[in-house]
Amino acid sequence: MLSIVFGLIAICLGIWGLINYWWYIVDFLIAFLPLILIFSGSVAVLAGIRNTGLKAKIKEGNSEQKEGVTAGK
Repeated sequence: MLSIVFGLIAICLGIWGLINYWWYIVDFLIAFLPLILIFSGSVAVLAGIRNTGLKAKIKEGNSEQKEGVTAGK
């Protein structure tokens, strides 16, 4: 019962804070949105590279180049 009371108090204070200080939330979202886009874009690119097998092709190309260099010596 005590946790319900504290939870309701926290919700009320949170709503009060949103109403009184909404411009801080907007400023935070404006500053945080580009970071979210950069992070999610990086994850998407890495997931795409992993799914296409491009990483394996790059490794194969590097190993072939190393074998060619050692065979030429």
